[in-house]
Amino acid sequence: MRTLLGLALAVPAFAADKPRYTAAEVFDQMLKAQEARAWWTAKVTKVEGPIQGGKSTTSEGLFSVKPGGLARLDIQKPSPGMILSDGKLLWVELPEVSQVMRYNAAKLKESGNFFLDLPSSIRHYAKASQRRLFVPGEGFDPARDCALELLPLHPSQAGFERLRVWVDEDRWVILRVQLDYGGTRSDVRFDDIKIGEQAAVAAGTVKDLDPALFRYQPPKGFEIFDLDL
Repeated sequence: MRTLLGLALAVPAFAADKPRYTAAEVFDQMLKAQEARAWWTAKVTKVEGPIQGGKSTTSEGLFSVKPGGLARLDIQKPSPGMILSDGKLLWVELPEVSQVMRYNAAKLKESGNFFLDLPSSIRHYAKASQRRLFVPGEGFDPARDCALELLPLHPSQAGFERLRVWVDEDRWVILRVQLDYGGTRSDVRFDDIKIGEQAAVAAGTVKDLDPALFRYQPPKGFEIFDLDL
């Protein structure tokens, strides 16, 4: 459960075909598209473990996001739980031990340790990083998908070694995020992605997500811990 908080270099040469977009264009288009959405949902699979090999942990859940720092991850595996941001506080519910961890969402966002808000997190890691494209690799369509890599100019100060993002260029949907930090790799994949564009929601052609989805009330009898990162 705790690993779910921290979502998450030689670059192979491209084939003869020139990439359709530069690294800067991919970065800008990807973030612009995220911010034009009223909501998006996806199935999430996260694998985290040592980069050099060793035991890793796998988590699965359902992810729902709205602008304004509203996000919810209903964890299904390895054990039921929930991580929810209501825009001000981040709640981590641990049913197995009847506990709830409460964080200041703004402070998490400032530190970049806030993968429930992907645009904010990616911007944080991009502040002092080199941006470049790389071949998406197995499981991705090179005619439709692209991949962006962020490498910190000063790794010892940045707190991470590499951030990689795979994107569908048709809708500028984020398909996968991989973060290397302190010898650990956090690899998050998004499947069954659904999107509600702001214009479509405003026109009534697409239904908005229920605001109640992003409200949280700790279960009765659960112990609450206030944590500050």
